[in-house]
Amino acid sequence: MKIDPRLLEIDQTSHEREPTEVAVDQMAVIVDNLIAGYLLHPERTDAMLRRDGLTKAADRLVKLFGPNWWEHVGNGAPGSG
Repeated sequence: MKIDPRLLEIDQTSHEREPTEVAVDQMAVIVDNLIAGYLLHPERTDAMLRRDGLTKAADRLVKLFGPNWWEHVGNGAPGSG
């Protein structure tokens, strides 16, 4: 498994900070990586979010962008969508 270097940076300063601050920073990195993973292949995002119990997030994307929103975006590759 590849460790995000931001987590290593947070760990290096954790002894100087409040545990809650450290946890918030760690969670931000973890959530950032999860969201990036969910959005890597938009055509699978809705199903993945719902599979993992993130139905509010999936519902919000549908509300913002309409049903089957993933059919209207590219796959992240240059020149797509």
